[in-house]
Amino acid sequence: MDALKIYAISLLVFAMATGVAVWWIAGITPENLKQREQLPRKVFAGMVLAAIDLLWCIPHTKPLLPEWLHVYLLPTAVVLAVVAFLYLDYLFSRAIGGFFILLAYYFLHESFTFHSPAAPFFSLFCFALGIVGIFFSGKPYLMRDAIRLAARSRYYKYMLAALTAGFGLFSLLLGILHLTGRAG
Repeated sequence: MDALKIYAISLLVFAMATGVAVWWIAGITPENLKQREQLPRKVFAGMVLAAIDLLWCIPHTKPLLPEWLHVYLLPTAVVLAVVAFLYLDYLFSRAIGGFFILLAYYFLHESFTFHSPAAPFFSLFCFALGIVGIFFSGKPYLMRDAIRLAARSRYYKYMLAALTAGFGLFSLLLGILHLTGRAG
């Protein structure tokens, strides 16, 4: 599969994931807050996502290391995922933050590589996604606080859902345009 098709499919999968996120955000209420605010601390889901993040980092790490160290990258990723599972609090929040950073970089790079329509506008969404990722990774309790704020404020909840939906719809449109060959 060529890189353009992977990029287009990634945009479509991301659009579907944002649809789930919008549904989840819109469903936050004071009644289900206790259950929803546990998401940032989910350990098993965080470990799976952290393992995906670490595996995704391997190709980015290879140019930085001598070639004789490359054989240790995969075992190191596995060990670090287990260590994260055992010792990190707010693991899901940290892992989703890392995933957002990697995804923002990937989308930003590919949008200019494949000449996506409205790439400068799309880059704003990518930068926002990366910044959210940095905050969720560095201060993971902010995800919990955002969930609590969404339960208290309908305005904040629907604004967050609308921004997420906007990014998802834009990604869906770009994915369709690239998949059908009408972009670039």
